[in-house]
Amino acid sequence: MCTCTSSGPLIHPDDPSNVFTSFRLELKERVIRGPYQPDIKLFPRTKIGQNYRSFQKKWYDCFKWLEYSVSKDKAFCFPCRMFLNSGSNVGQADTTFSKTGFSNWHVATTSFKTHQMSKSHIRSTSSMTFFLNSQSIDIALNKSQELELSRREMQRLANRNIMHRLVDISLCLAKNGKPFRGHNEKIDSVSKGLFLEMINILKKYDSVLNDHLQNCPKNASYLSNHIQNDIITSIHNVLKRNIAAKLSNRTVSIIADETTDCGHYEQLSICVRYFDENENRPQELFIGLKKMSSVNAQSIFDALTDATNQVGIDWQSVIAVCFDGAATMSGHYNGVQAKAKLSNPNILYVHCYGHCLNLILVDSLGKKNYVIFNFFGIIQMLYSFVEGSPIRHAILERVSKEMNIKLKSLKTLSTTRWACRAEAIQAVKNNYSVLLQCLAEISKTSNLSEIKVKSSGLIKQMKTFNFIFSLNMLNPILLLVQKVSSTLQSSDLDLLTAVSMVQSLKSSLKNLRTDDDSFKDVYEETIKICKENKIIIPEVKKRKLSAKIDQNSSNFTAENKMDEMKWFVFYPTLDEMLSGIERRFSQETLNLINATGNLIQLKLDSNDISMLKEKFNLDTTFESEIKLIKNMSDTTSIRGSSIKTIVAWLNWLSENDRKTTFRNFNKALTQFATIPVTSCSCERAFSKLSIVKSKLRNTMSQERLDSLMLIFIEQKMASEINIEEVIDEFKTCVPIKRRLEL
Repeated sequence: MCTCTSSGPLIHPDDPSNVFTSFRLELKERVIRGPYQPDIKLFPRTKIGQNYRSFQKKWYDCFKWLEYSVSKDKAFCFPCRMFLNSGSNVGQADTTFSKTGFSNWHVATTSFKTHQMSKSHIRSTSSMTFFLNSQSIDIALNKSQELELSRREMQRLANRNIMHRLVDISLCLAKNGKPFRGHNEKIDSVSKGLFLEMINILKKYDSVLNDHLQNCPKNASYLSNHIQNDIITSIHNVLKRNIAAKLSNRTVSIIADETTDCGHYEQLSICVRYFDENENRPQELFIGLKKMSSVNAQSIFDALTDATNQVGIDWQSVIAVCFDGAATMSGHYNGVQAKAKLSNPNILYVHCYGHCLNLILVDSLGKKNYVIFNFFGIIQMLYSFVEGSPIRHAILERVSKEMNIKLKSLKTLSTTRWACRAEAIQAVKNNYSVLLQCLAEISKTSNLSEIKVKSSGLIKQMKTFNFIFSLNMLNPILLLVQKVSSTLQSSDLDLLTAVSMVQSLKSSLKNLRTDDDSFKDVYEETIKICKENKIIIPEVKKRKLSAKIDQNSSNFTAENKMDEMKWFVFYPTLDEMLSGIERRFSQETLNLINATGNLIQLKLDSNDISMLKEKFNLDTTFESEIKLIKNMSDTTSIRGSSIKTIVAWLNWLSENDRKTTFRNFNKALTQFATIPVTSCSCERAFSKLSIVKSKLRNTMSQERLDSLMLIFIEQKMASEINIEEVIDEFKTCVPIKRRLEL
């Protein structure tokens, strides 16, 4: 085939100076228009034999390849002339129609037909057709490159489609706290772990995943434990960025608490509380779990600083910190709260209200009162004895059915949550007669002397006046405490509501203390149960009065059993609880709480205004805003001193864009709602920690544990995560290039 190339670098196909392209375009135009046809009416005549003959114009219609040269008065074949030496035509071409020209007009038709059927003409025509349909090398390279890029893009999208499935499986397992790996992940194993088992199930119904696993390179199946860790890390990093975006330019509070995991490592759980304007309520987010090699104040403070910096928080944007009452955390001089106040003097310290309530119960129901102390020992021993054996528990269930009494499960006594002891006491109170019958049957039928002695001893202890009295006295008290304790554990609770609940508990205990009918009801119920079970009511022991007044704190002696239980058990228990409430809940936030209570009632004095301005960094227009709000007609119905009132004010501010007009009032309410009440969010994280890191999952790294904990706790955010962002993070989370192009 005749080719034409230009010297030097390739020229763009659309460039007119490209010789190859110009020649091809000209040739195409020539073929479309037909070979050159001179516009003459009469061709030159030549005498051949006896006649004059000439070229005939009608031949153009019969032979499309024909062309005529005016200067030579000869006919030529356009394809043979243009592609004379192309391919296999070399040495076989018909030179008459390609070089010298044809002029034997008397045999023209016969010669034209003969040439048209010749091999050289057919090959020349084929060469011309091939040439016209061919492309220049630069266009061919560009198209080849486009095809390659298109193929690679399709493969990249297919790879990302595979990653979508792997990320979804990882999210499903991590959100539910399930283990990924199995003990034996070989091909012939029937239990490879949940991740690989879900892959095996999904590939049965998903052709995309099945094709990938069958056709992918053996080192790029993306099912290894390293890939699983990278996916988990990628999800964790994207969640951290989303949390940082949520907390950007916000005032927050930091909540932290410590626990020991099953691997005997000290773990610090860190949460952040902020106010969500979209939902008009505070939110608490888990941001990380730190393994502590040392639990001194400086180490904990450094861990808090590192965790908060990862989500874009500095100490200047922190309004409060909430810890338990341990000296390391709450110390005024060297504690974590003191170090936080060095970074920001305006930070408030909140001693977790749940811990305060628990400490009150420990102080009042502890060793000081021997009747209550012994009572709790009997309750715990009863639980351990009955529930420690399936046989004894079965006897308890059978006895309850025979007596037609609904069985309430026995509960153990929590060593940290004393309010939960109300359930243990209530279970014994409701099943008292069933338990006695059960213990009697166990003592009668058991062949073990130890079991007989224990059951007989428990029956004897349960049939004492002190046990019955303690059961009836503590049941209503602990039910009150349990209700307050469960309310204090709410994640969106504010300090105003918390203080009102504590004050309500205090008032309820005072009523029990001052109302003689309350004690009479407890005592009469005790007497009734004692008579029903033939329990002897002991006589009051006559005590000898001290010879010296300083030998005994009190010389009071009771005349009867009722007075003895009132003055030496009932009143001291309530007095200890009331004094504990007064002492434990007198925190530095109390004045701020009172000022905020006056704020939402629009009854501020000068001291309240000064405190709110200082704590919440309000400007000088704050007092003017309060005056304007107080005189507005649509605010008269918004009054009260609870979280409902704060929510009502925030809803009112949201209407007609009042947040901008009354920005100081809005800022005071939202920042007050940001101050935490308890560290229960951290303790809820500990509950999930025991699921994620168990004895069978005790070898995972701290990085993997932190990632799984964040996904497991913040399930809502994990469900709304953008998987494309996770894949992009997965693509770059390691310094090497991925084998699959993503």
